[in-house]
Amino acid sequence: MKFLTHGYSGIGGRANNEDYYYYGNNVWILADGLGGHDCGEVASKVAVAAVNDGARKAAGNLSDDSISELLQKANNAVLLKQKTSDALASMRTTIVFALSDGKRIRYANVGDSRFYYFRSGRVFAQSEDHSVSAVSVRLGDISYEELRNDPDRNKLIKVLGNAENLNVKIPQNEFTVEKGDAFLLCSDGFWEYVYETEMETDLAKSSNPKEWLDYMIKRILLKTKGTDNDNFTAIGVMVD
Repeated sequence: MKFLTHGYSGIGGRANNEDYYYYGNNVWILADGLGGHDCGEVASKVAVAAVNDGARKAAGNLSDDSISELLQKANNAVLLKQKTSDALASMRTTIVFALSDGKRIRYANVGDSRFYYFRSGRVFAQSEDHSVSAVSVRLGDISYEELRNDPDRNKLIKVLGNAENLNVKIPQNEFTVEKGDAFLLCSDGFWEYVYETEMETDLAKSSNPKEWLDYMIKRILLKTKGTDNDNFTAIGVMVD
């Protein structure tokens, strides 16, 4: 299978961009440095580099242990970098990544950067946020549709760089890749303004990942004109 990929990162209404992404060799990684902490842009780059290095060494290993090791490797890298400077001591970041051996795909995330998998043009599966609002959804206190506007949405309960032991449950979803499938990795500044039905609509109109992202970015720009919105970043992939 061939993976057609396009990525984009926008600064939004912020003074600097703390998001960072990378893709190549059947690896797709995106991180969102936390705006409430110093040097989030450093944390996001360190985390992405750590996952990329670990994925390269894993050489297509999609086991639970391999995925868990990649998350821990990224966390350890952020914790280690924190110790190099007082200015970096409180930096944190979310992360989401997907890996493929050419036939199968697995993903993992920490925080509220998301992974969506599309089959037959519809959302087939998606990651779960590690946030107070996401817990409220799982408990039935609020609906999924209410999550985007919930006041606790930005209160994250798990991020990289916060503790030595992540204690994150690895998603058990493994997808056998089919032609026509697609997937999306994005930061919260992206999915906050692009609803799942809109992702599907724009996917149906697109012949390549750049078109897909362009349609969705246009939605964000129209909805956030003149506002202090967050950085927004996404990687779109189509299976050919």
